[in-house]
Amino acid sequence: MIRKFFFIATTALLILSVFAGIVSALDTQPVATVKTNLDNVRSYAAANQAAGLNYAVDGGQLFVGRPGEWRKVATPEGVIVGPLAVDSAHPGVLYMGAANDLAIYRTDGKDGWMRVALSDAYVGGVTSIALDKASRLVYVGTDTAGVFRLRDVGSSMIASGHTELDAPVVEVATDSTGAGLVFARTPQALYQGENMGLTWNEVETLGSTPTALEIVNSYPATVYVGTADRGLLTSQDGLTWSMANDGLAFVPGSRLSVDAIAADPAQLDVLYVATSYRYGSTSVHQSPAGVHQTVNGGGAWQSLLSQTDAVVAELLPVAGQTGAVYALTAASRQPLAIGAAPVMVASTATVAPAAAASNIAWTTLMAWIIAGLAALALGYVMITDLRSQTKPAPTQQLALRRQPANQR
Repeated sequence: MIRKFFFIATTALLILSVFAGIVSALDTQPVATVKTNLDNVRSYAAANQAAGLNYAVDGGQLFVGRPGEWRKVATPEGVIVGPLAVDSAHPGVLYMGAANDLAIYRTDGKDGWMRVALSDAYVGGVTSIALDKASRLVYVGTDTAGVFRLRDVGSSMIASGHTELDAPVVEVATDSTGAGLVFARTPQALYQGENMGLTWNEVETLGSTPTALEIVNSYPATVYVGTADRGLLTSQDGLTWSMANDGLAFVPGSRLSVDAIAADPAQLDVLYVATSYRYGSTSVHQSPAGVHQTVNGGGAWQSLLSQTDAVVAELLPVAGQTGAVYALTAASRQPLAIGAAPVMVASTATVAPAAAASNIAWTTLMAWIIAGLAALALGYVMITDLRSQTKPAPTQQLALRRQPANQR
């Protein structure tokens, strides 16, 4: 009896192992794509702490990592990835806007992407996302439908406001300190959200066309607005504005344009601006003037780069590293290292050990095939053994044949 039980248990175990091994070997997962550097950045979300992970849209694909190692993140099929926003208050939560659809996507890094449709009444795409992490509010700028306001309750997102604007939204920005500062910038105007973004009014006290927008969660929270010919303006309420051009070479009568602003998420007093001078009235020309940094919230600026080959369109800070920032220009979306930022060399090749993964899969498959043959052999032995034990002995069969029939 013990022998039978041993044969049955061993055979069952081998068969289950073979089945599991074959399924595992055949169920090959896509090998992660790794880029050494970025070369066509369209959107960027800096880490919220030093040495943290950044997100970037490069060549239409979403990547996560840091200079020297960027890993591709799977996104929903058919979605052209647009703006990104990281929720530092809830690690792992990332918001992604669709450039070809009025929808945003949310993931916590575990359960895939949750699609949140903004409106079925418009055709367009998402241009910017800003998070009020304290109030769990998400502001979404679009190119055709103005600004949307949503409340993130974790399991879902609830639409809680929509305001149409006369032009495409270029940027939205908000604070997370409870101050209720929220702004949206179009190519020609700046709008301030009242009552936590339920209503919007145009800001008419800048004295110039807005060209860049940033809000820093210092105490009190501060909004920074770049202008076309007045340099940099700051405010803590959106009503009263002060010039913050010390060190930016702004000369009365000149037209100093702030083309990009970026704040270091890990250092509230560290910001970067890119500037240029504008000439002409009917046909305006820009001459790049360089990239500057401040370590005291805009009280004074120091030059990091005296001049760029083209006007800077966006600045990408390296979190927690003062003086380290990348620039994207109007002529190239390849990050240009400035200051202490590591140099990025264009790299279209990917580090994807597909061959090694394939070899591992086939090795595993062969191992389980051998185990399967062993299981078949063991099963054959078991069946033969059982038959030999249940088959009547020859002498018994002969004795039965020799017994005379019963006589009546």
